[in-house]
Parts: sequence; structure tokens; C-alpha cells
Amino acid sequence: MFKSLVVGGAIAIVGITLPTTAYGQFNAGSISPTIETETVANPEVSPIELQQFVQVIKQFQRIERYMQMQMAKAIKKEGLTPEKFMEINESQRQLRSQSVNSSEDLEKFRKVVVEFQDIMDEAEERRQSTVENQGLELDRFLEIEKIVAGNKQLQSKVEQMLGN
Repeated sequence: MFKSLVVGGAIAIVGITLPTTAYGQFNAGSISPTIETETVANPEVSPIELQQFVQVIKQFQRIERYMQMQMAKAIKKEGLTPEKFMEINESQRQLRSQSVNSSEDLEKFRKVVVEFQDIMDEAEERRQSTVENQGLELDRFLEIEKIVAGNKQLQSKVEQMLGN
């Protein structure tokens, strides 16, 4: 459990944001944990659309778990621990001198960050195909997301359907 928290923290620290809620997955065609409140063209969500939306969210959660496992493997593959990865990242963010970390560790860190980007790109593609495979257009999915975000009753229903 602690290791997954550390890996999740390492991922977030590097600037790779992972959704922590079921909502807010897409923003301008790419996935990110933000929701903008704006007027929605069709404020009604049919029961079928709601079910499709929930199925997409369930798949998103699986994709996120898989992505985190792949990121943990990337860290381990380069011979770093999650803690060491976070330590290097922190030193990079604070612009400490290079002497704090060995050039070998810095190179490992850079390789992991590149691998993280590949993993995130793959996850993005999977999320977008998940929406389409559930029979929703991306624009409609985004509308439903905004409708749910602004409606406590629908949020409760979605959470119930998700089993939360």
C-alpha cells in the first residue's frame, strides 16, 4: 500500500496528473482532471447514456491502475526505488546542484520520465477508444461529464452505479 502511494506521489510530483475522481477525465480532447462549468447543449442524460458513461468511467479506473503499475515497473526497471525517484525529482525541481545525485541516477531518472510519457500517451489512446467503444461521441461524453459534475443527484447515481 505504501509503495503504491509513493509511486502515485512520484508520478504526481513529476507533473503527471492522475485523475483521483471518476469525473473530469477529458479537457480539450485530452484527458486531465479538470472540469469547466459552462452551458451544456443537451442537459438531459438518458438512462442508456448514463450507463455508457459509467462503463467508460469503470474502464478509465482500470486504465489508471494499469498505468500506475507500468510506471512502477519503469522506475524499478531503471534500478531506482520510488523514494529515490521522488528524491531526484525534488532536487531537480529545487534546482539543487548536480552533485546531490549521481549522473547515473539522473540518467535513470530521465529514462523513467520518458517512459512515463509513453505510458501516459498509451493510456490517453485507450481512454479515447474506450469512449468510442461504449458508443458515445467524445463531445457527448464531455457534455454528460459536465452535467453530472453539476448535478448532485446524478453524481450520487453514478457513484451508486460505480459501486462507490
